[in-house]
Amino acid sequence: MASNTLQGKYLPLYEYLSKQQDKHIVLTFEEIEEILQAKLPKSAYKYQAWWGNTRSGTYVQAAAWLEAGFRVDIVQFGRCVEFIKVSKEILTKKKNKVMRESLISKSIPMQDTTYCEIESFQKIMAKMDAVQQFFAENHQRRFAEESLVSQFKVFCEWRRLFGKIEQDVNYLAKQLMQEYLLEKHLLEPNSSYIKQQDEYTFLYEEETKTEEKIAAILKTSPPALTADFAPSQRSMFLQDCRLLNRTNATIQYYFVTEEPAFNVIEKNYKQYLGNIKHILLPKVIADKFSLHA
Repeated sequence: MASNTLQGKYLPLYEYLSKQQDKHIVLTFEEIEEILQAKLPKSAYKYQAWWGNTRSGTYVQAAAWLEAGFRVDIVQFGRCVEFIKVSKEILTKKKNKVMRESLISKSIPMQDTTYCEIESFQKIMAKMDAVQQFFAENHQRRFAEESLVSQFKVFCEWRRLFGKIEQDVNYLAKQLMQEYLLEKHLLEPNSSYIKQQDEYTFLYEEETKTEEKIAAILKTSPPALTADFAPSQRSMFLQDCRLLNRTNATIQYYFVTEEPAFNVIEKNYKQYLGNIKHILLPKVIADKFSLHA
């Protein structure tokens, strides 16, 4: 039975998908509108977020395919939508692990991940699509020459589009750090433990197959000054170094995501690192030789 979250307009889509036996269903926009006996909203033709696989907020349309056991995988705007059938167990148990080919969009570079991680990736991609769409529609505007009221509205729109972007930066940085360490030390996916120390600091601990202990700190904040750390940042950096040393790990890393921060440490504070390996993300991932250095 359809969930009571389904609204009348999208109930026919639920009923149609519920009857399908194929694992991959591709429907054109015209076919979807024929099933609904109604036009899709303009946002369905423009924004990836409209096709997001979430029941939250005003995204009632997603309940139609989710309740029918499908998820949206690929959207070609104005042309077609690809739905992929997945089990109800996967849809309801967020901790289940699922393989890339069954759920993850082809643009996500992960072979094995959890439902929660998939949702995080999809939300980030939807946000990026919305931002790209905004600039595509406004590329001819000269924002600096517009009125104060207009500029204010633009910034409000940006705030709505970007949302809590620091959380997105932190999430992607953690994925990059894990990608590096998994490749470097041949670790098992999804076995690591990451603890958040503060808004911009994350502690990673892992054990290799040879029973060596790995400890890493990930820092995502930029330096407060151009050529040096502010006193508070300097103090935090020294605390990070002491924290890594207290782990007694045989392999220690200090990851940063901002090149200015990396340069400040290399120039002014490298002596405090000792045996700690200093790594700049994502540059180390882009360098095809770095993983085997």
